[in-house]
Amino acid sequence: MNTEIYRLMLVTHKQQQPSEDYLRFIAQCAEWGVTSVQLREKQLSYKILLQLGQAIKRILEPYNIPLIVNDNTLLANEMGADGVHLGQNDGDAISARLLLGQDKIIGVTVNTFEELEQANQLPIDYIGLGAVFPTQTKVNVRTIWGIDNLAKACQLAKHPIVAIGGIDETNGQSVIQAGVTGIAAVGAIHNSLSPAKTIQTLLSYTAQDEQS
Repeated sequence: MNTEIYRLMLVTHKQQQPSEDYLRFIAQCAEWGVTSVQLREKQLSYKILLQLGQAIKRILEPYNIPLIVNDNTLLANEMGADGVHLGQNDGDAISARLLLGQDKIIGVTVNTFEELEQANQLPIDYIGLGAVFPTQTKVNVRTIWGIDNLAKACQLAKHPIVAIGGIDETNGQSVIQAGVTGIAAVGAIHNSLSPAKTIQTLLSYTAQDEQS
């Protein structure tokens, strides 16, 4: 599996934006350099998610940027998405692997070191670890890892780690230096006054890590 796709994962946050406007934003993010997109819109119905995901997939395909669906393996399969990301209560990775096949991407969220040890034994491609810092875009966060625990998790993990939660231009470099493969961003990009600059800055941190 090419770990380049994990460098900067854009996690969707459409909220009340018209679909046409939001799809234009996704297309711009693809042009600016995000390396993967995770469709995470918990308030939308299955039908609307399917339509939105199919539209995003069409946008991303010319850029060879994978689309990963949050939570729902059946939706990912019907959509023809590139993979699925599962929370601890969103189904099991073994069943997802059987349904999606060996060539699809499967990620699993971990909130504790115990969950990390369990994830090490699963047939997955990456681990989503968070929240690294306090965040406004996800409620009911179970764990704030901080940099020291993040670094420890990176040493223990047998799969690439994509870190999420409160990561932005001010702290992204320290996250990468802790040993993660990449960053997943929500607010840092969606709330930025210059999303293009934010994306390029976050990508520059992962590039520096590759050169070191």
